[in-house]
Amino acid sequence: MAEDGLRTGGLSSGLAVILNGGDKRESSSKSHLVSYCDEFGHQSVERTLEHIFDLPYKSISPLNGPVDTNLIRAIIKNDFLRFYINPDDLGSNRDGVYIDKSSGSNTVAIEESSICGDIRIIKPPLLLESLGMFSSARANVCVWKGKWMYEVILETSGIQQLGWATLSCPFTDHKGVGDADDSYAFDGKRVSKWNKEAETYGQSWVVGDVIGCCIDLDNDEISFYRNGMSLGVAFHGIRKMGAGVGYYPAISLSQGERCELNFGGRPFKYPIEGFLSLQAPPSANSLATCLLRCLSRLVEMQCMERAEFNSVEKLRRLKRFVPLEELFNPVSRGIYKEFFALLDAERGSMEYVGWGSLLSFMMEVFGMQAPHDYTSLDKVLDLLLEFQGSNLILEQVINALSCSCKTASLVLTECPYTGPYSYLALACHMLRREELMLLWWKSSDFELSFEGFLSCKSPNKQDLQCMMPSVWWPGSCEDVSYESNMMLTTTALSGAVSKVSPYL
Repeated sequence: MAEDGLRTGGLSSGLAVILNGGDKRESSSKSHLVSYCDEFGHQSVERTLEHIFDLPYKSISPLNGPVDTNLIRAIIKNDFLRFYINPDDLGSNRDGVYIDKSSGSNTVAIEESSICGDIRIIKPPLLLESLGMFSSARANVCVWKGKWMYEVILETSGIQQLGWATLSCPFTDHKGVGDADDSYAFDGKRVSKWNKEAETYGQSWVVGDVIGCCIDLDNDEISFYRNGMSLGVAFHGIRKMGAGVGYYPAISLSQGERCELNFGGRPFKYPIEGFLSLQAPPSANSLATCLLRCLSRLVEMQCMERAEFNSVEKLRRLKRFVPLEELFNPVSRGIYKEFFALLDAERGSMEYVGWGSLLSFMMEVFGMQAPHDYTSLDKVLDLLLEFQGSNLILEQVINALSCSCKTASLVLTECPYTGPYSYLALACHMLRREELMLLWWKSSDFELSFEGFLSCKSPNKQDLQCMMPSVWWPGSCEDVSYESNMMLTTTALSGAVSKVSPYL
């Protein structure tokens, strides 16, 4: 058949689509990219749009008019949503959590009436500092069954007790989380876990660490994570509680200590499989993420088309291909219109998506390592900035990049593209635009985000041991084999430093 005859040539550009005789969702692992047009050279636009929106083959009927923004929005509403499966509908059971809504909001936050001592909110909603000698507070949410977690980003690395407590845990000027029955805490400054008494546990923490506080009420356990790495189960056999009277996220801070809490109002830095956030993600997030994946496929196709320019030009002269450049703007605008309509309809979704799927999309387009794709990112930003609401969500992206610089860990083997490099490189390119620079400069978070961009997280003892597992010097009592291991390590370190030094 003529159709089969055109499945050669290996083109993966604007008309690359998946033709596997069925729905791509069911057998994506077996699919392959091919170039399609029938024996008359028709319907190439339809197949291209099917690939962009991840639709089954020939699900879009032949088009009779031009491809414009209204057509793209119609395809999203009539075709894309028909096949879209919301992962939230597949069932994450949120039974077992209760949020106190007496304030009129269903947002998880610090319960002001629970504060003992003097805790100041540096930046809403949850960047906190203790001004008292020893201050404690708990959130307005409790859990009594299921598996739950929240994260704490350390702004300082002194004495902080992070964990879970019931209402029966008394807070005083000297006692906090972990100092009573039914309260449990981890303190990385003293490398200890606390439940009335202290026991050695975990690792020392540093500024920029992200501590995951997890409670498993199916197995009656509490565990903690440092930057996504398990520190082990801290407490076994915790007491089961009744509905509505369970365990509350709670913290105790020494004077001058600062941390930022995330109960799920933003995507977790290090989500732990099986554990749910205390604050449910906005319902708009899943669909917004899928729309950005469609845009990502469009950008990828255009990049491949540029790489295969000569072959594509030959087929265009035969009228077999439609130039993807002609589709890029109307398809992008149609996706963005649906994207912003979705976010405008739900309060709080702008922050969550800005810190999550939009940041991930922009990092994917830009590239984590050099050479970066400045051309594609600029096209994405040009179209994004046409829409009302773009400033609000890009302000969230800038704040998220600042936070990522602060929390990113150094990986020796990835130098110089490690630590904050990728996030800082993206921020620098975005802020070359006067519009975005003014947006950032005038924002209420400017000083804190500027501080974040200047940050570089230090390693702790365990991190250094991973980077330099062997230590040897002339005359040391260590086995001679340590010398060769040490030489290999220092060679790797020297190579990493030489890569980094041009950027300093």
